[in-house]
Amino acid sequence: MSQTFQALHGLVDKGVKVELGIPYELWDKPSAEITNMKTQCETLLEQQESDIENWYFNHQGKIPLKDYLCAQRVLEGNEVKCLTEQLKGETSKREHKKDTTEL
Repeated sequence: MSQTFQALHGLVDKGVKVELGIPYELWDKPSAEITNMKTQCETLLEQQESDIENWYFNHQGKIPLKDYLCAQRVLEGNEVKCLTEQLKGETSKREHKKDTTEL
């Protein structure tokens, strides 16, 4: 539960009327985006189960799962680039470390 919803539940428990535009019963339910991502993850696990097992028993410690599964088995061609792209506003670990050491 997020800190926001913890605080809102605390207010409701104290008798404060809180209107969010969604029913109280749905406050703790995951969003549609989270539910969709969970479904996609479970589908990927089902479809790639044998590859994951093969990595676990034969390649663990030799090659990262992301490379073995994503780069070598799931993604094709230019799609592999997405594994190394930085999201907008995201800094690399090296840049972050540099920024924090300058403080």
